[in-house]
Parts: sequence; structure tokens; C-alpha cells
Amino acid sequence: MTTAPEDYSLIDEFDLNQQRRAMAALNAERKRLGMPIFQMEDTSGVSMNSFYAWQGGLREPTLGCLVAVAQTLGFDVVMRRRSK
Repeated sequence: MTTAPEDYSLIDEFDLNQQRRAMAALNAERKRLGMPIFQMEDTSGVSMNSFYAWQGGLREPTLGCLVAVAQTLGFDVVMRRRSK
């Protein structure tokens, strides 16, 4: 049984504990914007090699890199206290 790919354009909030899902959403947004990876590298300061390694599950992004990519693609990164 296969599931349809998730439509990330319909989701406004992502949990950074689910880094693969967050990276998939960022990559989908990059593609939607028509931004080549080399342009994202120039704007965010995060290397293309890092981005490819994250996509392939070879490495996990540091919080700073994830924030830089997210902000480059138009996301706000918010820290919120969990409800008890």
C-alpha cells in the first residue's frame, strides 16, 4: 500500500522534531518558488552538499542551518512553550 505524497503547501506549521518532514516541506517550498539550490546556498549560507545530505538522510541539520534555510524560504521560526 502506498500513500500519496503530502501536500506541504496546505500546512502552515511544522514540528522541527520531525526533521525529515520539515526538510521535505522546505524543499517543496524551494521548488514552488522556483529557487535553485545554488541560490538558496548563496542566500542562506548553507552549502548545497549539506542540503543534499539532509535530503538523503545522511546527516541531520543543525538548528542554525535549519533556521537559515527556513528564513530564506519565507518561514518564521517560532519557539513556543508547550502547554502542560
